[in-house]
Amino acid sequence: MMDRVKQLREAGENVIGLATGTPDFDTPAYIKEAGKAAIDEDRTYITYTQSAGLPELREAIATKLVRENNVRVTPDEILVTIGVKQGLFTAAQACLNPGDEVLIPTPTWVTYAACVTLAGAVPVFVPCRKEKSFRPDPEELARHITPRTRMIMLNSPGNPAGGVITSAAMLGIAELATKHDLLVLSDEIYEHMVFDDHRHISIASLPGMGERTLTLNGLSKTYAMTGWRVGYVAGPRQVLRNMQKIHSHSVTCACAFAQKAAAVALNGPQDDLRSYISTLASRRTQLIAGLNSIPGVKCGPPDGGIFCFPDISGLGISDRECSSVFLENAKVSTLPGSDFGPGGEGHLRLNFARREARDLDTAIERLIAARAKI
Repeated sequence: MMDRVKQLREAGENVIGLATGTPDFDTPAYIKEAGKAAIDEDRTYITYTQSAGLPELREAIATKLVRENNVRVTPDEILVTIGVKQGLFTAAQACLNPGDEVLIPTPTWVTYAACVTLAGAVPVFVPCRKEKSFRPDPEELARHITPRTRMIMLNSPGNPAGGVITSAAMLGIAELATKHDLLVLSDEIYEHMVFDDHRHISIASLPGMGERTLTLNGLSKTYAMTGWRVGYVAGPRQVLRNMQKIHSHSVTCACAFAQKAAAVALNGPQDDLRSYISTLASRRTQLIAGLNSIPGVKCGPPDGGIFCFPDISGLGISDRECSSVFLENAKVSTLPGSDFGPGGEGHLRLNFARREARDLDTAIERLIAARAKI
């Protein structure tokens, strides 16, 4: 999909890209200035850092986790990674053995299963029901537990469908993890993108879960810093030590000046973040209304995240065909839901994190025109 989008743009086509997970916003100015100053003013930030990450950044992360998530860790229980993706890979390599099973609620971000498979373990997909907004169900997870189950992977708000795990469900998952002595890997990259009356809960904040939870997060979505590549993992000290061995031999450390900018982001004013979330809420409403105006398309409101996940089965073609038609005929890029595992069939993923409202209006106009030709 991305290769084809590039080809079309190089041919002069004006493609509106709604397929990727990149927010179409600038990194706040004070964060960019901190990164520039780090390069210009202090050689510390243009060389290697400690493998685990800059002490000032790990302090800032520990403070943030207490302040926003009620998760208490020390800086020694934090590993700074090159985005969340590298943290996922390193956690899987450190914690999983060949044949271990990992429960993954679906539809799900494609990288989770890949990291499990690369560790020699087995991804076990646990479908989430569309009628329940694709939120993980503890009872359904329990039905998939076997003697080989080692870990549960969570993503709340979820990618691609935006489900936010409720308080009751999170307690149920915590009980399962404790009962069966399971690790929980919790990807919380969309934690601030929560709408309506939904509330993000970090499972590591629940009683007894800190000792068996790896909390993964980063700066990519919250501060529009996807290209800066700064993420982190927080969790039990021994697990983090093992992860750091892999981390140090594979990547050495995250980029030094990006780490400095990340520390400034976490410690600095959050006014830009509040304005950003308000804009996202408006764009979400706008895209939902636009999608529901297309005959044969149904789109409910995602609990959180930056994606709409409309049901396009009423168009009479597969999601892969639909995504291709919309790209070629409407010049709007989307991703087919079937790419995200069981339960995603018959859906598309579209990113509503756009600075300009007119981008979404134009996209809908084009999709309606392309729909008429299906």
